[in-house]
Amino acid sequence: METSSQEKYFVSFNNKLGTPFTLENPTDYLTIKSVERRVKQGIDIDYTDLPVSPNYINQLKETGAKVLFTLKWFNGAVIETTSEAMVLQIENLESVKEIRKVFEPGLKSAPMPEEEIFPIYTVAKDPNDFYFYGSSSTQIKMLNGHIIHNKGFRGKGITIGVLDAGFYNTNTLPAFDSLWKDERVIFTKDFVTPNSNIYQEHTHGMIVLSAMVGNLPGQLIGSAPEANYILIRSEDANSEQIIEEYNWAAAAELADSLGVDIINSSLGYYLYDTPWQSHTYSQMNGISTPIAQAANFAGEKGILVVSSAGNEGTNDWKYIITPADAINTIGVGAVNELGQYASFSSIGPSADGRIKPDVMAMGQSTVIQSPNGQIGSANGTSLSAPIIS
Repeated sequence: METSSQEKYFVSFNNKLGTPFTLENPTDYLTIKSVERRVKQGIDIDYTDLPVSPNYINQLKETGAKVLFTLKWFNGAVIETTSEAMVLQIENLESVKEIRKVFEPGLKSAPMPEEEIFPIYTVAKDPNDFYFYGSSSTQIKMLNGHIIHNKGFRGKGITIGVLDAGFYNTNTLPAFDSLWKDERVIFTKDFVTPNSNIYQEHTHGMIVLSAMVGNLPGQLIGSAPEANYILIRSEDANSEQIIEEYNWAAAAELADSLGVDIINSSLGYYLYDTPWQSHTYSQMNGISTPIAQAANFAGEKGILVVSSAGNEGTNDWKYIITPADAINTIGVGAVNELGQYASFSSIGPSADGRIKPDVMAMGQSTVIQSPNGQIGSANGTSLSAPIIS
């Protein structure tokens, strides 16, 4: 939970002068797997890959500001401070291009709701299938996932970064037994509350993850049950402020540097606790919001970014939310078990006229791991996205 009483700002720099890192030695700041992904896709290491200049970070620290994390794609850092004088001092640094408030203390919206879980039905095993899908059969077979699985494509060798609000009891719930047995959670990080236990945070990420990696024969089989996973908390479930988009950008950068192949983001934004932070529909143009910009960078680095389209279909907003609008994301809407549009699923087009969502998957009565230890079903584009991932 966010408990800071300090304001937070994003500080961008004019350049990266003084960085000790070079384009010729990318393994100083990227893993070999990250470099290999670029090589495989013919993507060059470029200026945006270089870390932020340590000299500029030291300048921020010398003002007394606390540097929370850096953002090399945006060439900046997110800082924490209680002093207006400190902010003015930072604004006057020659290296600083812009300083922007991203978090106001004391604001709290209604907590991110827990998913409503529904009972499931049983399904007999198809003898032709590698997996016994059970209740999750429809959501997999709707997209011919069983054919891919039968051909041996089950996620092995692929790394998926899951950016979410928390992964409550992922380390103990039954759907994840194989994940832990095979040691396929290869990294975790919390950008909301550093050093917290992500397995004691919100349930949302756990439920999302179960739709990908669940492996309970006869009950729940995920879309990529043999993949490796990186679990990153970027969403603060107790408030809605634009800092979460910068958290997401930091998470995506980390995922990139660790060599992920896919990012699943069952998160989306448009309305914040303060009106000046909120987005308009005209900003759903694929390039305007910080999180869309970060998603576009991730795509340029060779990562497949899969994003839930949003659940705004029945309210006044009704349109997709960001980062599903981003140029380099696959925005995923929701259908029911018959393949029919789910009324809650956000609609397109993007503000610049592109078709969005890009694809649809089963997001109504999707079979998932319930926090209570049982297998149940739930609704939302948060659950259709991981089926695509």
